[in-house]
Amino acid sequence: MDGKALEFVILTDTHFLPRGGTMYGMDPRARLDAAIEVINRDHPDLEFVVILGDLADNGERAAYENLADSVSKLAAPLVLMMGNHDRRGAFRESFPKADDDGTGFIQALRVLPQASILTLDTLDEDGNTHVGILCPKRLEFLERSLHEAPKDRPLLLLQHHHSGKVGLRSMDHYNVRNAEEQWAVFQRAGRKPDYMFHGHIHRPIFGLWHGIPYHIQRGVNHQVGFDLDTDDKIPGSLEGPDYALVRVSTDTIAVHHRQFLYEGPSYWLHDADAVSGRFPA
Repeated sequence: MDGKALEFVILTDTHFLPRGGTMYGMDPRARLDAAIEVINRDHPDLEFVVILGDLADNGERAAYENLADSVSKLAAPLVLMMGNHDRRGAFRESFPKADDDGTGFIQALRVLPQASILTLDTLDEDGNTHVGILCPKRLEFLERSLHEAPKDRPLLLLQHHHSGKVGLRSMDHYNVRNAEEQWAVFQRAGRKPDYMFHGHIHRPIFGLWHGIPYHIQRGVNHQVGFDLDTDDKIPGSLEGPDYALVRVSTDTIAVHHRQFLYEGPSYWLHDADAVSGRFPA
């Protein structure tokens, strides 16, 4: 493995609207613009930035045009993925160079010196539901990619929908519908990912699915509230948004969270004034 660590940034669930549109009182464009400003300033050596889906809220052409204008300011290469709110046709009008697996799905395998990055398209556009799906073509792509990815480096799998239940009853209705078929592919190929990354739930959640560690990234525009019990409606909240910086080195995969709109004090923990609540300017 290359001695230089791999670094990339994860964002998710931007839910863009046409320019000037707001949702829950927030402008999705303003939040992503703020994230891009911090990422460009503080992470000059990124391999890429990935947005894990739900790029637009209603899959509108004008929303993707707004998104394209926003991300044009990003210094790092960009990887865009599909979520349940997206529509591939309108998306490709603004992003004609986005990933294409050869059958029209927006997914790819990237083999890098430090890790292989596999992005899966879980959008159920034909069913027009918020549930994820991996059709036979996508399962075939997954199995082929598992064989093609070198075994001498970690395999990181990115997909919008979570494959297993996470304990939020309101959102566990909307995971990958045929996750058992995905697990069967891992078993048949004799290989499972070393780490999985998801969006969709809008909350930061970490756990194991069939022994595979997973990370669910907080939504950029709005969040799902912390409510483990409500089943028939989805709670919402407006928490401080963040992005994740993922670092892959020879023996470590680390995920660092950064709240990019934080405006509070910055201080040394052992500074006497700070300990007493008197923070420097």
